Amino acid sequence: MSRTSETKERHNIMLTPSSWKLINELGRIQRKSASEILEEALWKMIESEGYNSTYFKLMATAEQCDPQENEELTRVLDEMTEEDMRITRKYDLHR
Repeated sequence: MSRTSETKERHNIMLTPSSWKLINELGRIQRKSASEILEEALWKMIESEGYNSTYFKLMATAEQCDPQENEELTRVLDEMTEEDMRITRKYDLHR
């Protein structure tokens, strides 16, 4: 999933003033918006904490499903190994 190609949505969040100042300072230093800083931090946390990034990528784009189906999908994704997610073939698709 390309995170940069998605249409952005506006959301309200609550942060302490000191956190907001730090995000803005990081944004100034890196020439990025607060949104970009937060989004990058989110995906780095998912990766560094060892969460299944495939699960989060699928859940971010999937339609809502009932709790039973969600539990089943979560179980299947949690059981996937690195081998299951290894790319075995690549194809270039021409338009």
